[in-house]
Amino acid sequence: MAMHKRLALAVALVTSIWVQPSHGDDVWAVVAFINHGEREPVVNAPSISLTPEGAQQMLRQGKAFRARYLTDLSDSDYDHIGAARLHNINADMIDNQVLDITSQSDDYVNGGAMAFLQGLYPPSFEAFRDNREEIDMARDYTKSGDNITDFPLNGYQYPNIRTLGMLDPTSTSIQGNLRCSAWESEIRRNLSRDPNLEELYDATLSFYQGLFSTSPMQGTINLEGANLWNAYELYDFVSYEYVHNETVNEGLTNATELLATMNSWATTMERAKNAYINGTADSDDVEEKAKLYSIAGRTLSSRIALQFISNVKRNGDRDKMALMFGSHEPIVAFIAMAGLLDEESVSQGPFSLLPEPGAAMVFELYGEDAQNPEVMPSFDDLMVRFFYRASADADEDFVLYPLWGIDPENGTVPFSTFVQVMQDFGVSASEWCNICGPNPAPWCANSYYYDDERSCKKEMSAATAGGLGAFFALAVVLLGWIFWRLLQRKMNKENQQPANAAPSPSTAAAGGFKGPEKKAGDRDVAVTGNGIHHERVGSWEMKGATTVPAVAAVGVTTKDSTRVTASQRRRSFDDDDDDAISVMGATPVKAHESV
Repeated sequence: MAMHKRLALAVALVTSIWVQPSHGDDVWAVVAFINHGEREPVVNAPSISLTPEGAQQMLRQGKAFRARYLTDLSDSDYDHIGAARLHNINADMIDNQVLDITSQSDDYVNGGAMAFLQGLYPPSFEAFRDNREEIDMARDYTKSGDNITDFPLNGYQYPNIRTLGMLDPTSTSIQGNLRCSAWESEIRRNLSRDPNLEELYDATLSFYQGLFSTSPMQGTINLEGANLWNAYELYDFVSYEYVHNETVNEGLTNATELLATMNSWATTMERAKNAYINGTADSDDVEEKAKLYSIAGRTLSSRIALQFISNVKRNGDRDKMALMFGSHEPIVAFIAMAGLLDEESVSQGPFSLLPEPGAAMVFELYGEDAQNPEVMPSFDDLMVRFFYRASADADEDFVLYPLWGIDPENGTVPFSTFVQVMQDFGVSASEWCNICGPNPAPWCANSYYYDDERSCKKEMSAATAGGLGAFFALAVVLLGWIFWRLLQRKMNKENQQPANAAPSPSTAAAGGFKGPEKKAGDRDVAVTGNGIHHERVGSWEMKGATTVPAVAAVGVTTKDSTRVTASQRRRSFDDDDDDAISVMGATPVKAHESV
């Protein structure tokens, strides 16, 4: 049975027995995936930088999140944003224990994440003075008068942003399509064989060829690449040049209509790459194709579910806000997987076009225990809702969308249903290796995986285990032979000595490592039984494994035994300073300045 039918059945079974709980808008956790801000076009790779406008976009998006989840803003441009306050979180000072911030390693993505955090937690000169729990850290009693020392730049705050490079298995959760060799091969070989895309290719070829063979775009792009297969790269380039190149801005005729057309074609291609929406047959082949094409959305789905599970396991006290910064592919893939594409949304609305710079998908975990509102309710009373903020503009709203067609009127999904469906859709890091192989990342060769206890382990392949077994067997045989030879030599020497011979006093006194050659003044070498102490370093998977309750403790049934919650998985990477990648040392800037 195909995946979509199994998911439909699971949703039907769970929702059929669910009773509407009474809940408020007390938000316990937020998980968001945010697209990067404006940057230089990808044709400039590998040197791609975040633009000042891109940083401003991310700053504005951070302000919008602050207005919704933390506190009211003095900026009236954000008054229209509905408040949904996060439970028991400091609105003025960053607490890196309750924030989980991850970013792609690209400079323009990581830089945008820093700008976003400036909007979410702007510099606050009075933050320490207003926070009695933290004020002692700022005091200096060796000074007279005002003995409070604030952070530089009027209280700039320092978030812990973890950049996930290719050596980190967690990187697949926010960029599942990157280095996925099977996905790249599929796109190169088979996408051009799609009859609908072939037809669109023929219909648009003259447009692309004409655009790049006439002024003002003439000579900027090799005409061999000016076609539908590069629709995203071409739109990305032309739209950037129209904004930042005076000649293109003045010489491009019908620019608004032209860019809208290019955006539409680019969206068609990116959707075809990241969502297998043409397969309808009930077969394993279709299911495998769907999993491969939507790999970026599936790895993200797994991460989102794990973030919420982590929050629930800790009674809402940790992982209150998880922010992931990346590119458009996971957004495109997830929108299709979530059942948000229909005839209307494909032709109009935010899902009909590419995600705007700074666009955000937001998931909220909320609910309330009427008898004890300060305590997280049972998971039966927890709900999840999905919002899409289509751009970083100040006047953009957080728009609610129903996931998988569940409760289209209110857009709410029971927590248990949400986790079940997301994990059925989801792809873990080890599964990613199998889907994207062979060996799409260096760590795949070692088969790293996470178990339910959230400790990182390492499996050996059969070949590796066999080789090690043979090596140890040979070592045992060799050591046995050496021991036998030494024993034989000792026995031979004893047999050669006369039975009535006795060692002379001088010989006995001169025993030790030199034997009869030892002089009276020579000292023996003393070897302790402790040997040399070697500290085991450099192995993140062996550090501080912590046992935590199984997922079943919160009433969540996982798809397999390798499911894991996100914060515990994070611990295996960032509990030790030498294992974390941080931007703590980056040059701070003021919130109101261009970055």
